[in-house]
Amino acid sequence: MLASQMTPGLNKKEVTLVLLHAFPFSSAMWDWERAEISQYANVLTPDLPGFGGSVRQPMPSITLMAEEVENLLNHLKIYEPVVIGGISMGGYVAFEFLRRTPERVRGLMLFSTRSGPDTEQEREERLHTIEKIQQYGVENFAENRHKKLLGVTSLNSRPEVSEKVMNLLLTNHAGGMCDALLAMAGRRDASDLLTSISCPCLIVAGEEDRVILPLESQVMHDTISGSEFYTIPRTGHLVTLERPDICGALMENFLETEILYQMKKSA
Repeated sequence: MLASQMTPGLNKKEVTLVLLHAFPFSSAMWDWERAEISQYANVLTPDLPGFGGSVRQPMPSITLMAEEVENLLNHLKIYEPVVIGGISMGGYVAFEFLRRTPERVRGLMLFSTRSGPDTEQEREERLHTIEKIQQYGVENFAENRHKKLLGVTSLNSRPEVSEKVMNLLLTNHAGGMCDALLAMAGRRDASDLLTSISCPCLIVAGEEDRVILPLESQVMHDTISGSEFYTIPRTGHLVTLERPDICGALMENFLETEILYQMKKSA
C-alpha cells in the first residue's frame, strides 16, 4: 500500500483532490497545497512507489503506479469520483488512472506534463541517467538535476526555492529513482485519451520549462474539449513549487467553479 498524507477538507468537503508528485520527489512537494486547499477539498497526496514512505515495485511501470493509487483509494474507502492532479511524472500516472477507471475521475489537473511517450533519444537518456545515479549517487544527480528542473528566474532570484528543491531531491533513494526512470521510459502513449476526456480539465505550464515545453501543454489544451490552460510567467518545470501562490489560486478557482459548482447543480 502506498504511503500517503491526507488533509481532511474543512466543513467535511465531499470531493477529494489526489495530487501525484513529480520525479524525483515525494508527496512532500505538495505540503503547501495540503495546507491551503483544504477549504475546497479533502487533499490526498500519495508517495509513488520507491519515494517517501512507499516501497519499490518489483516490476516498475506507470500503469502499476496508477493501480497502486486505485488500491489506496479503495483502502481509504474513497469510492466517489475524485479530482486527480499530477505534475510531470504524476501527470503520466494521472493519465493511466483515467484510462483504468474513467468513472472515478471527476476532474483532471495537469501540471508540466504531456500525454506522449518518450522518444528513443529520451529513453536512452533515462537509461544513461540510471547508470550515472548508480555510479555517482543521488547527491551528484541532485546537484545537476535541480538546475534543469527550475526556471532561469528561480535559479537566479529565488534562492529559497532552489534550496527547497535540493533538500527534497536529497531525501530520495537511488533505487526508487532508477525504478521511476525505467517506468517513465516504458510508459505508453496517452494521446489517444485526450479526445475522450469529458470531465473538467486544468492544464498549467511554466514559461521557462526546459524539460517539457509549454507548447506540449498547448497541444493538450487544443485537443481536450473545454479544458483550461495557463502558462505561468518566469517559472520552469516545477511550476507548483516555484509559484505555489499562483498555481494554488488556479487550483482553488478550478475546484470552486468547475467541480463544487457542478456538484451543487446536480445535487
